[in-house]
Amino acid sequence: MGVYGIVAEYNPFHNGHQYQIEQIKSRDPKAFIIVIMSGYFCQRGEAAILPPYSRAAMALSCGADIVFQLPTYAALGSAEIFAETAVISLAKSGICQYLAFGSESDSLEELQKIADLLITEERTLWEYIEPQLKEGISYAKSRENFVSEKLGISFSQLLKKPNQVLAIEYLKAIKKYNLNLKPILIKRQGSDYLQEGLSEDIFPSALAIREFLNKRKDNFLNVHDISYLQKFIPNKALAILLDDWQNEIYLKENNLNMIYSLILENTNQAKTRYLDQALLNRLKKALRFSDDHYPSMDVLIKSAMTKQYPKTRVQRALSNLILNIEEKPNFQPQYLHLLGFTKQGRYLLKRMQDKTNLPIVSNFSDISNVLDKKELWQENLELRASRFWLEIANQPINQIFDSPLRMR
Repeated sequence: MGVYGIVAEYNPFHNGHQYQIEQIKSRDPKAFIIVIMSGYFCQRGEAAILPPYSRAAMALSCGADIVFQLPTYAALGSAEIFAETAVISLAKSGICQYLAFGSESDSLEELQKIADLLITEERTLWEYIEPQLKEGISYAKSRENFVSEKLGISFSQLLKKPNQVLAIEYLKAIKKYNLNLKPILIKRQGSDYLQEGLSEDIFPSALAIREFLNKRKDNFLNVHDISYLQKFIPNKALAILLDDWQNEIYLKENNLNMIYSLILENTNQAKTRYLDQALLNRLKKALRFSDDHYPSMDVLIKSAMTKQYPKTRVQRALSNLILNIEEKPNFQPQYLHLLGFTKQGRYLLKRMQDKTNLPIVSNFSDISNVLDKKELWQENLELRASRFWLEIANQPINQIFDSPLRMR
């Protein structure tokens, strides 16, 4: 009867996520599952399509026992800070024993070898990467080159898949901070994480589902749409999605075009995370010479992309800009923000009371009570992120003060 941690975004929850939970349960039928999940924004720089409480409800209805929200600073961070913050949070829960994660590769040994290399030769890695960055080569590609030279091209190929990159970052965090978590690799099924377009594969990418939903007009999903989505999303999770969709509690990509463009128009100096002056100038130029007054996010990002500034970097830089997120070196999680739990989860929470190294926050209004004055920027950031999402989605701001979900 082990306690398993999962780091997720569930944007939205789909069959692949259900498969991961089922694999844990098949390994350990009495397993408890704790999820730490992104909130209103996700790691690739996108605003989540559904609010965190809805995505938490999906997870809880499909086998998770507790869902905590990952701090926005980490959720919109690099793969390294995203993974580190999530894994440290799970370890500091005091009860999590295993970290379960997906990967296209089924070789934990190979992923661990890369993680060990990147930790033990961190200084050498930076000495290798710095001159490549000056030549316009991206950080990701430079790191691939480093791994290729040290371990061989077959190992560097593992860094080309997003899930494997995150898997390596989870393993790095466990080693770097000497965390008492045993990694459990679950081979990813079906479509690639970034594959566009839904197919007949019952394990689609979350991106493909979002694209399908983004193309629907307004809040209308017809019978054919719903029947089609049933192939890819578990029924309990789909019911939650449909309820939100009918009540217009969602955020489509094109809802963001104007606000991103307005903020970009009024920004002249690069002061936020992941945005340097060269990238800011490229974005402003793309905005200025657009055929539309407010270009779509996709058009804006593609216009600014280069080898040095890949899509994810540009997208993440924009989201950090609109939320005014500055670099905070040595960031560490300060609390666990509880989104919801089941009956089994209630038992886990009682166990955590005496074991956790982080305070558990059940309501947004309590965040300031557990932060030192120098860390109050975290509460301000969470408020900005939630206000931004809820305002654009035309939802009441008081949703952020909701009590945790209690599900059977």
